[in-house]
Amino acid sequence: MIDPGNPFSVAYPDLIASLEDRIRNGVEQPDQRTFIFKSTVTTYELPANAFAITQVSGLVKSQFRVFEPGTDYGFSANRLIWLNPLVLPDDGSRLDVEFTYREPPPGITDFNPGSVIGTLVRAVAREMKLLYEQMDQAYRRAFIDQASGVALDNVVALLGETRKPAIKAVGTVTFFRKTPPPKTILIPRGTRVADQAGRVFVTTADGSLPPAAPIDETANQNAGVVKAQRVIAELTGIWKAADNPDTAAPFPVKPGFGTDGQSITLDLAPAALPTGPLRIRYRPASAIIPIEAQQAGPDGNVNAATITIMPTPPPGVDGVTNESATGNGQDAEADDPLRERAKHALERAGNATTNAIKFAVLEVKGVEGVEVIDHDVDDSVPLGEVRVRYTGGDVTDIRQVVEKTRAAGIIARLEQIVEVFISGTFYLIPTDATPPPASSLASFMSKVLAMIQAQTIGSPLPVKRLNSLVFDLPGLADVAEAVLTFEKADLAHPGSFLTGDVGDPFVIASTEIIRADPAGLQTSVLTALKSPANHKTSSMTVTIDVQLADSNGAAVKFRHFSVNLGVIVRAYSINNPDQAPERIANFTRVVTFTASATAPLNILPADLTGFRPADHKPELDFLITAAAYPSLQQALAKVNVS
Repeated sequence: MIDPGNPFSVAYPDLIASLEDRIRNGVEQPDQRTFIFKSTVTTYELPANAFAITQVSGLVKSQFRVFEPGTDYGFSANRLIWLNPLVLPDDGSRLDVEFTYREPPPGITDFNPGSVIGTLVRAVAREMKLLYEQMDQAYRRAFIDQASGVALDNVVALLGETRKPAIKAVGTVTFFRKTPPPKTILIPRGTRVADQAGRVFVTTADGSLPPAAPIDETANQNAGVVKAQRVIAELTGIWKAADNPDTAAPFPVKPGFGTDGQSITLDLAPAALPTGPLRIRYRPASAIIPIEAQQAGPDGNVNAATITIMPTPPPGVDGVTNESATGNGQDAEADDPLRERAKHALERAGNATTNAIKFAVLEVKGVEGVEVIDHDVDDSVPLGEVRVRYTGGDVTDIRQVVEKTRAAGIIARLEQIVEVFISGTFYLIPTDATPPPASSLASFMSKVLAMIQAQTIGSPLPVKRLNSLVFDLPGLADVAEAVLTFEKADLAHPGSFLTGDVGDPFVIASTEIIRADPAGLQTSVLTALKSPANHKTSSMTVTIDVQLADSNGAAVKFRHFSVNLGVIVRAYSINNPDQAPERIANFTRVVTFTASATAPLNILPADLTGFRPADHKPELDFLITAAAYPSLQQALAKVNVS
């Protein structure tokens, strides 16, 4: 059987060597000879230039037979020698011998690179290598585990599967004017808008900016500011939601509508600010219209307030913005998940298995992950039941698919997976005093995001493994600590969220999945040790406060981080004050930061035995370094031990 790996591939040097051999020693050619077999004759002479026998055939007891080399016959000194006296061709029958011979060599011996024949050999070998590789690729594309791209599409099509296409990002934009329009302004479907990066979006519906009558909205005030949903052309007033605007007096407001044109500031003292929902009545100078990205894929997922460019502005429109982020843009299905779905196509068609349910649910639009658990996997699941745990997608669509796929008599219970979002800061230690390359910081964060996003349902997050991703990145030595937090929806109180610290490992429930919050994850580079304050607690017993500072000079608060510090103590001479200080002690000490930006460095009298009150001034220098991290700038603390 042919190996589906690279069965046709031949190394380029081997091709060159093979061509050189044939030119140097002669090209092999096939030939054939026929003999009349006689049992009394055991050898048959072939031409002098015969190189090898390829096949010997004849009749044995009137039956055609191909004889075995090395067993029935041999080849030596240009002769076929019969070896097996028990298996002989019929006397007087034809014995057909197929062999190869070498043509006389042309006498060419210079095959070095640059010679005429050397150049020709390498050119021919290159073309043969290209042909072999094309044959290899064509062969491998027939295997589902080897095919990729369009070839994989063709393979899975045999099972009725197709690749999930890329999805365009969608959202809404607000077209606005600075003043009310004198007449209705039409904004046709297909109007193009873009962000600063050149990502283009088009409107998917017609819209208009009419010189409309005032509209009513409900909102709450925050620190005296009430925000409307659209840009305001003219404000009628603000009342409590329960008041009648036609009879009640509106609240006083300050002039202007903020930089966004939507913010109204109440002209009231803080104690007089109203509570509860408020009614805003105003004439809008904007229109909210749905949009979609011109190109499919995740590049169309942009943040709020980034779509501000109109390549061809509709007449009379002053500007555009997106009040909220666009989303749902996805790349086309990758090869690996498509390959996995196709492998289970027949199993899905048969139903009645957990994998059938799993891969059927994975085909539902928007579903990101599925786990199907039965009694064999989890003893807490009763016999005759399965748990379908999923993330993303519409629950109605998923329920319909599960009902069609489950076996008769099996109860399938849906459990929506709660996404646990991770955010926080990785405090990095550089290898030397120079700032680490920005590419290393980006590479580290990219690896962290990829590892978190690869977590499966119910899997704990190994924080130490996240920290280990820093190794082998240029300019980075270690992670001092990953100060991470989590946030997840509180299913017991819809609309609320649960938060907390992330430990190591961070264990989650079987119905949860860990996901990264890209906007909430960041790195911070530690650059220096600091000693903001110090004091002597008793005679010759000193406590020095130690901090670790980031590149902005701010002290970092750690949850639990220990570091080994090297301490050099120097004293100044009383009799020779201009003399360089004398080193009187040198030791190491471990300090621990516990829910604090400051760790105490305790120095005992036994550490200062080299101090001589009669010879040394009482004010000592304590030079503090990080023993394992020379890149951190040292700290100097001066302490009077008298």
